[in-house]
Amino acid sequence: MQTRDLARIIWILDPDTPKHRKLERLLKIGAEYGNPWYSSQKEHWLGWLGDYHTSGAYNRKQESPTDARSVYNRINCAPMLFWLCEASGVPDPELSKAFDAVAKLATARVASQCGALRRVIPWADVETQLMRHADIPDVRLVEADEAISAARAKLREKLKLPST
Repeated sequence: MQTRDLARIIWILDPDTPKHRKLERLLKIGAEYGNPWYSSQKEHWLGWLGDYHTSGAYNRKQESPTDARSVYNRINCAPMLFWLCEASGVPDPELSKAFDAVAKLATARVASQCGALRRVIPWADVETQLMRHADIPDVRLVEADEAISAARAKLREKLKLPST
């Protein structure tokens, strides 16, 4: 799966899943904390992926990998990863284990939290669930691409980056 495919599938997922909200509260990371540019982890994903092939807000290298597995393995925001797992349909037992693994590291570095989550829910498990949502009609792909562009623009505007 490529990043564009991932973004399009994310676009159709429910932005308001209960367990990821609980994790946001525990870690104090998310739309209700600080002054993030995004209003949900879904929008966080869409803006991040929409801006992925530039250095963007995260100062990435232009030659960043384009496969979704690499993206999943590079994210450094546990609520963002957890939302994707939950919204895509990863079963509750795995979600609970991942939540507990991250919660044990609530005061640790975000990279450690994300690593703990990925050890419980590797990309292959998430991809299996995402593929259940992958049949998006062509007419809806235009809507998805517009939403991805809007999230990217919001990210770039908030961070005062050029709109390139």
